[in-house]
Amino acid sequence: MNKMRVCPICLYDKYKLLYVQKFSEHFDHKIVSCSLCSFVYVNNTPSQRYCNAYYKYQSKYERMRQYEIHDEITHRTIEYLLNQYVKKEASILDVGCSTGRLLSFIKTKGYNNLLGIEPAPECKIIAKNKYRINITTSTLNAFKIKQKFDFIILSQVLEHLINLRSAVIKIYSLLKDDGLIFLGVPDAGRFFHTCNEPFGEFSTEHINFFTKNSLYQLMSGCSNIFMKSDNQTILSLWKKKYIRDMEIKKYIDRSQIKMKRVVKTIEALPKKIIVWRAGALIQRLLKTTNIRKNIFKFVDSNDNLIGKQIEGIEIISPDDVVQYNYPILIASYWFKDEIREIVKKKLLKNRIITF
Repeated sequence: MNKMRVCPICLYDKYKLLYVQKFSEHFDHKIVSCSLCSFVYVNNTPSQRYCNAYYKYQSKYERMRQYEIHDEITHRTIEYLLNQYVKKEASILDVGCSTGRLLSFIKTKGYNNLLGIEPAPECKIIAKNKYRINITTSTLNAFKIKQKFDFIILSQVLEHLINLRSAVIKIYSLLKDDGLIFLGVPDAGRFFHTCNEPFGEFSTEHINFFTKNSLYQLMSGCSNIFMKSDNQTILSLWKKKYIRDMEIKKYIDRSQIKMKRVVKTIEALPKKIIVWRAGALIQRLLKTTNIRKNIFKFVDSNDNLIGKQIEGIEIISPDDVVQYNYPILIASYWFKDEIREIVKKKLLKNRIITF
């Protein structure tokens, strides 16, 4: 039984029906466009179990064909990208590798750390006997290995997969931090340029129809290094983005350094203080330091906070500070000068402490 499918890229469930492709002794394919991101896909696919069985026992990919339609441009592009970006000792994984023809080509270019995965069991035998290439019989989701790879290839694979998001996540998990992903998919944005067989691109196996834009959406966690199309297939190279993580890590490191200074200030506080500003900073410090034992009162200009308590300590108005002569700790970085000015205008004699 076919299963209704949300957009595999943005997960939105509203769509526009574009065409219904019917097959003899097969199910219909409802080809739709996502109402949010415009990705074109088949939204009534069979179960993943059915697809796994199909590619394992009924697919054409274990046949020893001498030539594939995308071989020439794929081989030329792979060779160029390997020369530009991939060292000879790199570990390379080809997902959906068929009989290992592409890996065999890569082997001739001096790369030997090669592995393929392919669900059709005969492919493993052919790859070993014909090309001396190692292949694991498995689907992508079921594939398990401790090794991480420098270069992962998915050539004419993504257009077949029901769950694109989980596939990309799995690829990320198999990739080294500085690794690269090569994608080759039919160029749906250019189908009309090479319209030979009517509706021929809406095959029984293709359920995702990519354009350059939709690849960018799918691979949003990566930086694009290379992309081109020959009007039939889009070939692209991607690298996981780590810039954001690195910047956040720098922020965390710097914050930890500053936090040590904050802790030293807290350790040197008088026994009783008034904390001016009951915001997020002091709320964090109440949970991560011993500052609570020093706090007599909180002060805040926010009328919604005055009269309330934080951990049993009262929040008072700036007008009420005059009653107390305890030192004032300004618990703010952003409004430090503003609070100093308020203290000055109110002619308060309390000693000011800042972080």
